[in-house]
Amino acid sequence: MRSVKTSRSSTSPQLHGRLGQERAGGAGGDLHDVYFRIRQSILDGELKPGAIINQVHVARQLAVSRTPVREALRMLQAEGLIEAQFQHRMHVTRVTPQEVDAVYAMWILNQSLAMALTLPRHSAADLRRLSAAHRAMRACCPPKPGPQAGWEKQHRQFHQLLIAHAGPVLEAAIESCWSRSERARRSHWHSTASAWRESAAEHQGLLKACRAGAVQEAIALMCRQLARVALGVIVDIDRSEEHTSELQSLAYL
Repeated sequence: MRSVKTSRSSTSPQLHGRLGQERAGGAGGDLHDVYFRIRQSILDGELKPGAIINQVHVARQLAVSRTPVREALRMLQAEGLIEAQFQHRMHVTRVTPQEVDAVYAMWILNQSLAMALTLPRHSAADLRRLSAAHRAMRACCPPKPGPQAGWEKQHRQFHQLLIAHAGPVLEAAIESCWSRSERARRSHWHSTASAWRESAAEHQGLLKACRAGAVQEAIALMCRQLARVALGVIVDIDRSEEHTSELQSLAYL
């Protein structure tokens, strides 16, 4: 079944992986499932930047109506993963240095405030959960390139605990930054082994600072981590230095 095409005149290459798989147990026609499968195909690189997504073909391949496909594409458009072209055709967006710069700058500001509100309120139980999430994350630290769902789940849990008392508005703003940066962040992590080692050391330092009640130190460590990842992603996209000026100073907080 053909589902995307790379140009107006080309034939559509067949999707594979999650989107091309048969639905397990006959389930999967709901909006959440359609959204998840298209999203994962984009994040895993099965749908390449610039690929055109044909609603009719996707609906046919997933054996669903066009309604959940259309709604799923709207959700993905809100995340910045796809955008509308001429005649309302959807295509997968390209990650740009400007977008990474803007998203991470906003993330650093929101994260700093969220942690300043959360860490002083951490209870002994909160710290135990943070330690448990850190142990679980280390236990499944990726030994090889490729999608690492187990590590990513524990990594997300660890960071959610750092902002657990920040309130829904800040949490939603940070969640948006997670979503908008996920594709580029995955690509960067999987491109170099040193990214994993640096990340492990930073998470260890964050946990230590939280246990000690060192709020400002933890915030500074978190800002440096976000700035480092952002700069790495930007350099992966464009080796010139012109796009790194705004975040460069944040790497040395």
